[in-house]
Amino acid sequence: AYEFQQGLLPTAPPAHPYFSAAAEMVPCLSIGDDFFDYLDLDGRFGFVLGDVSGKGAAAGLLGARVQEIFAFRAPGSDPATTIATVNTAMVKKGLEARFVTLFYGILTPNGELTYCNAGHNPPLLISKHGVRRLATGGLIVGLFEEATYEQEVVTLSPGDTLVTFSDGVTEASNGDGIEFGDERILERVQASPSAIEPGELVAQVIAAVREFTVGEPQGDDITVLVVRYRGGV
Repeated sequence: AYEFQQGLLPTAPPAHPYFSAAAEMVPCLSIGDDFFDYLDLDGRFGFVLGDVSGKGAAAGLLGARVQEIFAFRAPGSDPATTIATVNTAMVKKGLEARFVTLFYGILTPNGELTYCNAGHNPPLLISKHGVRRLATGGLIVGLFEEATYEQEVVTLSPGDTLVTFSDGVTEASNGDGIEFGDERILERVQASPSAIEPGELVAQVIAAVREFTVGEPQGDDITVLVVRYRGGV
């Protein structure tokens, strides 16, 4: 099951002149409840990070199902519509107490990032102007038939970096019961020169979590996805 789930995750970061991206998921158990994926949308770059409630095989299967719906429904749809479709499909299945938090973004070559955040930890958009938390969206996915979703369009400048993560990062606790939090992510990312590639930034955030929680068991999946806009082509 572990090998099957790992096989569903992207095997390599996407390569394109106008952006770079990288991600890693460190499961808490042999089967994780987090997932991420990349989507090639006719020259636009789609990326999603999700966190399924619960742990183990059931959560992993649901995550795989959500990935499947994304792959089928995302082309031709905007982020809010795609997430609404996922919500409808899950509600119809009637999976009691099962839900997903999702962040889904689409980046174009001219730097327009359209995103929808469905109950997920707000990603950190880091630019020369400061830090923004991307929170526009709606409720968690899979529980409420009447849920509606909004999206926002943000224009990125070359060098702007988006750090997306699961709550296994921010809620990781040390021996004193103190959580890692957003600010420690910022400390690690902003301390790095802008020339460092997304893959190295992902590794640095995960290393920071491990250093902070040294000696404590991992309580949840740890997933980080970084996207950097390089400029139009």
